[in-house]
Amino acid sequence: MDIRALGYLVVTSTKVGEWAAYGQEVLGLMAGEGAPEGGLLLRADERPYRIAVLPGDVDGMQAIGWEVPTVQALETAAAELAAAGVVVEHDHGKLAAQRRVTGLFSFVPPAGGVRHEVFYGPEIGYTPFMSPAAVSGFVTGDLGLGHVVLTAADLEAATSFYVDTMGFRISDTMTLPGTRVVFMHCNARHHSLALAQVPDGYAGPAVNHIMLEVNNVDDVGYALDRIADHGVRLRESLGRHTNDEMLSFYAATPGGFSIEFGWGARLVDDATWTVSETSRGSYWGHRRVPKPAPDAVR
Repeated sequence: MDIRALGYLVVTSTKVGEWAAYGQEVLGLMAGEGAPEGGLLLRADERPYRIAVLPGDVDGMQAIGWEVPTVQALETAAAELAAAGVVVEHDHGKLAAQRRVTGLFSFVPPAGGVRHEVFYGPEIGYTPFMSPAAVSGFVTGDLGLGHVVLTAADLEAATSFYVDTMGFRISDTMTLPGTRVVFMHCNARHHSLALAQVPDGYAGPAVNHIMLEVNNVDDVGYALDRIADHGVRLRESLGRHTNDEMLSFYAATPGGFSIEFGWGARLVDDATWTVSETSRGSYWGHRRVPKPAPDAVR
């Protein structure tokens, strides 16, 4: 199937108000118009939203939206998933209207976890993106929103599904103490999807983190200042990754998962790219920040 990019993320939250402040004042995303009742749309570019936050009883990721170029590509993707034994839920317009796309279908991967939506025909707005925190801009366009890292108990089976059935290409792999990660791309972005191995019986979130990439390195520095100013927990310090060479940090979100905020990632050229294995996640930095004690003075 012809998946082109990570198109959007849909989050459910008991703390939509916190997301509004976090998304705009900390991340620098722009509130979009036409949000569902009680919800929030966060823009990163000319689209009406890239992250939708909907009111719910739990905090977490509801859906991950993958973009294909045409209705024919959408139909092909649905047929290929059905042929692989995946239950495909076809939409008859209502959900597509909510997602601001022309058409979509949804499914849950064989191993379970977060629901995926495959769509085509995203709405394009003509209101210029203006960051309320003066972020110079986010790297989207043909590269999509950014990336998402999912947890997987059976890493081999999950990798096989995303590569053999959904058409992702492996960028590289990484073995670290206690885990193994597979990085996959569907366009020139080094990875739009990654799978992090977790032990059987893992009870943590299905989404490890999401990533937003900005236009220049100063945007990362200013965001670090805003993280401190707003009392947001920094989970990993500023550092530079070995595989995609992203300069970034990781912070907590109101959704329970982390967000990586970075700049400067390398691109993949399928004509010349060679898959590699690494045993070190970062050249420097990305040190885990201890969680503050409950009675610590902020």
